[in-house]
Amino acid sequence: MQDASPGGRLILDGALTIRNAAAICATLRDNIERYPVVSIDCSAAAEVDVSFVQLLLASRASATRSGKSVALAVRPDGALLNALTRAGFHTTHDNRTEAQGFWFAGAAE
Repeated sequence: MQDASPGGRLILDGALTIRNAAAICATLRDNIERYPVVSIDCSAAAEVDVSFVQLLLASRASATRSGKSVALAVRPDGALLNALTRAGFHTTHDNRTEAQGFWFAGAAE
């Protein structure tokens, strides 16, 4: 897991799971405090579980309450896409909810 580069781009890699949830949460919180927009890149994640999905949704809600934003830097793929599919977030465009739009609306760049 890496901290954000200048401008709020946060690169998260490796295992993004319940085992690392406390560290991931602290990193997300720190970057939301530092930057008005945090762009999260999880493309190098080796493993993702639903706890990470929950952390990102909670971080997004927290940032919004503070007048800030959290977005994905790239569309979900690999381990993140697999976790989203298992959690029921990967559906057709016709049935997409607001939360699904966060995941599949496109890159923040």
